[in-house]
Order: sequence, then structure tokens, then C-alpha cells
Amino acid sequence: MLELLIVLALVAVLATLAASLGPRLIQRADQAEALAKTRTMGTAVLQYTADHGGRLPPLFPGQVLEYEAGRGGRVVTECAAYLGLPAEPARYLAVQLLPRAYARLTTPPDKDTLRVYVLNTTVTNRGAVVNPFGRVTTPGQPPTANTTLATLAGAEAAWMMSTADQTQPAVVAAPWKKNTPPRPPLGKVRAVFRFDGSGGLVPLDGP
Repeated sequence: MLELLIVLALVAVLATLAASLGPRLIQRADQAEALAKTRTMGTAVLQYTADHGGRLPPLFPGQVLEYEAGRGGRVVTECAAYLGLPAEPARYLAVQLLPRAYARLTTPPDKDTLRVYVLNTTVTNRGAVVNPFGRVTTPGQPPTANTTLATLAGAEAAWMMSTADQTQPAVVAAPWKKNTPPRPPLGKVRAVFRFDGSGGLVPLDGP
């Protein structure tokens, strides 16, 4: 009987530890997975840039993960070849690039409208504010005003891409704010990727 009581006590202790550590471990796993997918997206942008004379692709600020042939401005469309995404079907959600923490969200109900990432379109470089990604023009025509990495010399460590939520400064005043999570899905950090090719988890008072 004494041995049984000891075993039950140990089980109770282990159950308590599992209950307290479980959510924390899940969150850390979510953060690592989201960072990995953010790196994948950012690296694709740099690969595109290397193949286009150093010029960055034309990208909208708020990024959904819906591939749509003929519609520019999305990483999954502009950089599809570097992400290993097929050109067919003509329209689909690149679910393999959707972080788990975002996939679990119930709002918005349609994941193809969920703004998962936000791009930095106001980079301060040598005293001037520039949008590195320029604008999308007519399909099939070259983008306009998209800059080169060389023009960002001195600002390479600025963040390029970050996981999005409604509390993020770059999202607060955006017209598509309602299509981002109301709170940061990764807890007290966001996953970011920088123009210099580095990435990491930054506190919420960061980008």
C-alpha cells in the first residue's frame, strides 16, 4: 500500500509538471516553426533578388499565402519558383508555408484572407525613407520603383519581413488590419527576417 501511495504521488507530481510545462513547450515549438517558415519566405525574396540584378520583388505590405496566377505583390506568387510552389492550379493556399500558430486561428474563417506576414515598406536609409519593394504594375509588365539591395547599404540589418498581428506598429493603421490576428500568436515575440539574410525572434516592442 505504501509503495502504491508513493507511485500515485509521483504520478500526481509529474502530471502537475506536464500541465504547467506543456503549454510553454508548445509555444516554443510554435515559435521555432514560425521562424523557420519566415526564414523560408525571406530567403526566397533574396534568391529572387539575386536573379533580378539585385532588385527586390514588388510586394504588398500585408502578405496572405494564397498563390494566384497573374496577381503580383505576393511572395508566394512573385517567388513561387524559389519556394518550390507549382504554377498549377492557378489559385490555391500554400498551406505548407502557414505557421501552425496561425493555422489554428479561427478568425478570419478563410485562411486565404489571413495576413500572416507584414513587409517593411518604410526603410530609413541615409536619411531618406524608401519602400524597397516598389509597386505592382500591369501583369506581365516590370514592377516600378522597387529598389536594389545595394541602395539599402547601411540599412541591411533592418527587418524585411515579420509575422503579423493587429498590435504590430506596421499593421495598426493598415486597412487590412482586421484580417490579421488580434494578438501575437507566438506569445511575447514575433519572427522576423532581415535584409542582411539573418532572422530571429524579437520582443513585441520590436518590429
